[in-house]
Amino acid sequence: MASQIADYEIEGVVLDDGSVTCLQARRPLRLGESGGRATVWILGPLARVPWVAARARIEQAAAVHSQGLPEWLEAGIGEWVQRPVVWVSASAAVTATLASPPPEMGVPERLRAIAAVARGVQALHEHGRLHGAICPQAVALCEDGSALVAPPAFANGERLVAQVGYPPLAYVDPQLLRGNGGRWSDVWALGATIHQAVSGVAPYRDLAQMPVVQALSFLVQGPEPVLAEMPVNVAEIVSKCLAIDPADRPRTAADVADQLEAAAAD
Repeated sequence: MASQIADYEIEGVVLDDGSVTCLQARRPLRLGESGGRATVWILGPLARVPWVAARARIEQAAAVHSQGLPEWLEAGIGEWVQRPVVWVSASAAVTATLASPPPEMGVPERLRAIAAVARGVQALHEHGRLHGAICPQAVALCEDGSALVAPPAFANGERLVAQVGYPPLAYVDPQLLRGNGGRWSDVWALGATIHQAVSGVAPYRDLAQMPVVQALSFLVQGPEPVLAEMPVNVAEIVSKCLAIDPADRPRTAADVADQLEAAAAD
């Protein structure tokens, strides 16, 4: 692991799943708050985009402010396993993601974390942006007990782009693969993330074992997901989010957040 990126002193790796890397770092003196922490996100999917375009996309998303979104400090190019696009966040230090949550984190806490992420996604939607990469790896858990959604890696305004690799295909709306992606695709991804966080398995659990072409062909057919066992009130939320027809899904990410917070309080 590199000990430094630019003038950020790297303290540890929170996530490195082959597509997106999240690092814990110390803020450089030039930013004040000596000894304070920052989170460095390295966005692999944007590494294939010309830097000028990548930075513009980052800045557009970073201009949206919400408790469920990271506070952007700066972006730059830095070497890290040939993935050079770097986003630095001044939000509370990220210590884990929902892909590998602390063992003591119960279902209510997991639901509240995804609800916080849904609030951040709602803020993006209200500013004409989409996230496009919601999955357990994108639910960042902070040392102060809060949760954030990782920076959107490749969402392009109101037009979602399907990209193999991130997020994992189990979290990609089949409608998106049919060319009909939109805000409802982020709602689908929230539902898939809830499913995994509560049941321990992703929807379409055999998808990860399929060759990519076979998996894509399977999803394009729009199969109904078979839900794993979970509490009835959570299963109702997941079932609505994973409805094949977008019209049957919750209307907004905020609606999902409201339902999750109510379920966590039960």
